[in-house]
Amino acid sequence: MIEKIITESFLRKSFLHEIPEIFYLHDSQILTPAGAQFLSDRQVKVLSGEDSTAADSDSVQRYVAITDGTTYVEKPEHLTQLTGNQLVPKDHPRIVFRGWLDQLQGEILLLQKQVTSSGDLSLGQTLGELLDRIRAILRAEVVDEPLEPCDFLGFNEAEIRDQSHHPQKYFGLEHLELSAAMDFSILSLNHLRTLVRSAELSAVTAFSGTADVERNDIIQALNRLSSVIYVVMLKVAQATEEDGKIMDTQILDKIVAKVLAEFADQGNSIPVELSARHVHLSAADVQKLFGKELTPVRELSQPGQFLSKERVRLIGPDGTLDNIAVLGPAREKTQVEISMSDARGLGLTPPIRQSGDTAGSAGLQIATELDNLTLEEGLIIAARHLHMHPDDASRLGVKDKDLVRIRVGDIRAMVFEEVLVRVNENYRLAMHIDFDEGNACGWVPEMNGQLLP
Repeated sequence: MIEKIITESFLRKSFLHEIPEIFYLHDSQILTPAGAQFLSDRQVKVLSGEDSTAADSDSVQRYVAITDGTTYVEKPEHLTQLTGNQLVPKDHPRIVFRGWLDQLQGEILLLQKQVTSSGDLSLGQTLGELLDRIRAILRAEVVDEPLEPCDFLGFNEAEIRDQSHHPQKYFGLEHLELSAAMDFSILSLNHLRTLVRSAELSAVTAFSGTADVERNDIIQALNRLSSVIYVVMLKVAQATEEDGKIMDTQILDKIVAKVLAEFADQGNSIPVELSARHVHLSAADVQKLFGKELTPVRELSQPGQFLSKERVRLIGPDGTLDNIAVLGPAREKTQVEISMSDARGLGLTPPIRQSGDTAGSAGLQIATELDNLTLEEGLIIAARHLHMHPDDASRLGVKDKDLVRIRVGDIRAMVFEEVLVRVNENYRLAMHIDFDEGNACGWVPEMNGQLLP
């Protein structure tokens, strides 16, 4: 996301390689007094709003790369604008996400042209609604504004979701078993649905830089959009069946044995949550790094745990990770949990361990603006695990420290082996996996897994 508050710390990191003559302040950004003093001390001119457009492009740097603070008079070909005058590489996750939205618009327009040319004005109008929603999502991402919920087909998102889960109730149909013999409109809509799912996964990657997943409104909107398209597919299937144009008796006699994960039976369903890179600090280390107690921002899914306002930097021999979440309350020992991809970027090889098992694990440096510390051990890659209350354990037929198998995902479904069961009166049912594992199985918000025998 674009930096909204321009602090002295942000400017110091941005100007590591070069101090520009002019700093361009986006209309939505706020420059702190300390940041303003930092720029003034270095005789850096601040331009914002109309002032920036009046600047002489031949004498000032008009663009700044947010990755390293390098400034440019002309935009280089290998970079593109994220927002305002801020440049990022063209393979930046948010730029990739915008590419998926562009592709979706193109595919919708092609199908809309085809169905309206064949006289299906109703489906053409529905595709127009889908197109408007994709454009609203793109706008909300680019200008960093909230995305409002909306109705489709005369129903709100909750009603659409219910229809997609219970087609027999609403359409008199079983879940669609796709085949090449089906109506071309259904297959084309299914193609759109898969593109929406890919765009949703791209959004998860683009907005998952911290322990908090940013822009959940956009991610949820795409998730609901795939349900909308599935409902439209059911409507087309229902109409063509009534006209005697769909599904021969062999296809109708088939009952779907396994449905996508979101339609699965809930009896042994397990909520699956992503555990992003984060830090647990001891009380002494909290004081050393921040000089005060942690500031709770919101509660986490497990009772008593919270995300704090404070952030740290992780430093390894080959790289750093900034803006790392600190979870509270303070623990007896400091512990850092990252993914294997994170570890490779840092140049470290921490072991895969359960939380709390840090003896002989890897070390690294943890830094803040106030101070830093060297952790001799405590860096781990958190092993997948399953929290549950004793009532859940009794219902599911498992006990504390059991190792179970859980199937997660649909198109990219995976069976996770050796999942440790952790039973406690204070736990809420949830399986925790890291971002590497989540990307591998195509995780999306509100996804459930299935406990296997």
